[in-house]
Amino acid sequence: MKRREFLIQSSLAAITAIASHQLPSQSTPIYKQYKSYKSWKSSNIFLQGINAPVFEEVEINNLKTSGKVPEELQGMYLRNGPNPMFKPSSYNYPLEGDGMLHSINFNRGKVSYKNRWIQTRGLTYEMFEGQEITELKFKNYANTNIIGYGNKLLALYEIGLPYAIDNNLETVGEWDFNGQLEQSMTAHPKLDPKTGELHFYRYSFFNSPYLHYYIADKNGNIIRKTPINVSEPVMFHDMVITDNYAIFFHCPLVFNLQQAKEENQPFVWQPQAGTTVILVDRHNNDKKPIYLQTDAFWVWHFMNGFEENGKVIIDFVHYPKINMESHWQAILNNKSNLQRMTIDLKTQQIISESLDDHYVDFPTINNDKIGQAYSFGYAPYIDTELLSKRKIPNYFPSLIQYDLAKKTHKIHQFKPGCYGGEAAFIPSSKGESELDGYVVTFVYNENTNTSDFVIIDPRNFASEPIATVHLPVRVPGGFHGNWIPNM
Repeated sequence: MKRREFLIQSSLAAITAIASHQLPSQSTPIYKQYKSYKSWKSSNIFLQGINAPVFEEVEINNLKTSGKVPEELQGMYLRNGPNPMFKPSSYNYPLEGDGMLHSINFNRGKVSYKNRWIQTRGLTYEMFEGQEITELKFKNYANTNIIGYGNKLLALYEIGLPYAIDNNLETVGEWDFNGQLEQSMTAHPKLDPKTGELHFYRYSFFNSPYLHYYIADKNGNIIRKTPINVSEPVMFHDMVITDNYAIFFHCPLVFNLQQAKEENQPFVWQPQAGTTVILVDRHNNDKKPIYLQTDAFWVWHFMNGFEENGKVIIDFVHYPKINMESHWQAILNNKSNLQRMTIDLKTQQIISESLDDHYVDFPTINNDKIGQAYSFGYAPYIDTELLSKRKIPNYFPSLIQYDLAKKTHKIHQFKPGCYGGEAAFIPSSKGESELDGYVVTFVYNENTNTSDFVIIDPRNFASEPIATVHLPVRVPGGFHGNWIPNM
């Protein structure tokens, strides 16, 4: 038997064994270590403190809670993030690190936690070898996002195909929309709440055209594939949709193959090229995209976009420049803030304004408002003074709630020594307002070296959480997550 066949068969056997295992139901808290792997330590700042990986897969039922967990919560919050299993010889955050899923499950008042590595093809090879395989750099780590689409959970990365995950967090394998998707899909698709369509894209560093836009219907059928001409291979980390447009920001973070080979850092910031805003008509494939030039800036994440009175309004986290080097000084200098771009469709004039001066990223909204006029958004605050003191990134001491209509904000401050991450909005099944629901996030407590899961009332955002779920384990800092209601 060839090594590749052995690895695949071994992985399938392991997945089958895991999926068939059932945890017995008991009335007292249960801590079950499912698997444990050899631990290690690193001097890399993205592998220390809040960012340090964990080496156990666990299941914990009947978690202790403070406050009152809303009874209507039936489903799970699921978050993705990097958690390398084997000590890396080098580590270029945020592009590397095996994906690990962390879930908080709500079932008729009982709350449980589970984590699992995503068994990607690359991780399977490394598990067979028992160590990092350096030749697999820039592999598909599936570590950036996790979404619910139709009856599937999809773990997503910057490159490569999605990995399908079952409801027990076990890896099913790569998924290509039943043979309809070639090459890859990026980590930030947009699910239109009106149509159920999934809007997504892929980009290439080697083959022109470098950008392709897709639409899949709610049944998993790709109904549109559109190549988009861009002048050079660049990173497109996120997109935004409105009623009539899919929008991409062509920022000048350019792929450089020679630098990738020599310095293990594939991107060069070239601000002289400026930034191009690309508007693609969602409904007419024959219409050519609109290309609008503006000054250079970088964006990791959009908050939302919508159309109003002949204008396209886009809210996003604006970086005047970006340095992709993995050290704390670079992170400190990559300051950002929430901005609004307004595009007059008739004159094609662009007007930009700052919405706030806080250093933020990982913006989120009530997903029922994707592509529509909205009022409220959320983002964790990045404390530069704390970064300078600790020299370790990703310590977010508070969350900000933005009222975009009134152009005001409120701050939810975590307790001393506690740090959150990206928030998710869970809409109430009984609600009608954009604020009817719950804002949730994982919070790391450095005093106990454990994590909590907090549930915040959006109407009383600065107040104490209405409920806190206490975990006896630490959840490392991660990226993006979503609420997955019971199907």
